[in-house]
Amino acid sequence: ILLISQQHFTSVAFSEASGVAVLEFVVHFWPRDLAMQSSSLKRGLATSAPSSSRLIAAPRRACQIFAQPKGAPKDASAIGFKWDGSNLRWVRDDRYIGVEQQTMIVPKSGTPYTVWPVIHAELTARNLQSVTAAEAAKMQQQGWTLLDVRLEGDFDASHAADSVNISLYRFTAGNELWDKIKRVAMAGFAMKATERDPDFADKVAARFKKNQKLIVVCAIGGTLDTKLRLRPDKYKDGVKDLDRSFGRESRSLKACYQLMKAGWTSSNLVFMEGGVQQWRFQGFPVEASA
Repeated sequence: ILLISQQHFTSVAFSEASGVAVLEFVVHFWPRDLAMQSSSLKRGLATSAPSSSRLIAAPRRACQIFAQPKGAPKDASAIGFKWDGSNLRWVRDDRYIGVEQQTMIVPKSGTPYTVWPVIHAELTARNLQSVTAAEAAKMQQQGWTLLDVRLEGDFDASHAADSVNISLYRFTAGNELWDKIKRVAMAGFAMKATERDPDFADKVAARFKKNQKLIVVCAIGGTLDTKLRLRPDKYKDGVKDLDRSFGRESRSLKACYQLMKAGWTSSNLVFMEGGVQQWRFQGFPVEASA
């Protein structure tokens, strides 16, 4: 992979798997001359993939993306952002407000997916709320269903009692060259290659009634909050952190994005803070599949 990256752009997407920060290894191959051509960016040939680090410094050459929730007014609610390749993170940059580019990443292996800042903007605009593990346990008794979107193997090993598993990801299904490269790369980490399941929303819709109240759960939970709130006694409004320009992405939040696109709303869909880890840590019942 290191040899390949000298000639092409290689990206590692970090996610969660049983508390480990790496699960999905997504490889994007963008010829350097293609990524550097602004005309190519306008045509969407480089999509919204993070550009190489030497392109980040110059705004006119950086991969420029515009995120706007559907139906929102095109004024102060518009946001600008870019990929910070040096620190492997998305950062807020309003110099790019109004610069429209594609907001989908189309990897050589796997299914296309929406970039995280767009998901964050959409979920924030739709007023998605979080609940604590204690609140989730109480809501479960009131008829809400815990929907665990982790991989089946992780769910089988340990999950919140009476939760239902429909995974947001699946093991890499293709058998093309880049699918094989992806499998080999992940095998080097003693892990299996995964990709987003394009049928996730349909599977949820087939399993539950249209207005079924769902609490989406993953391993870490994630957050939409863009500030750190570790010392509310001293910093009442929180502290800004560039690493949280768009909260903290997670599978549960990405799953909520898919479900809201499919018709769920903030009245029947929430996500659990801290995920299964917090549920277990706080002593709520867990079980394993036979």
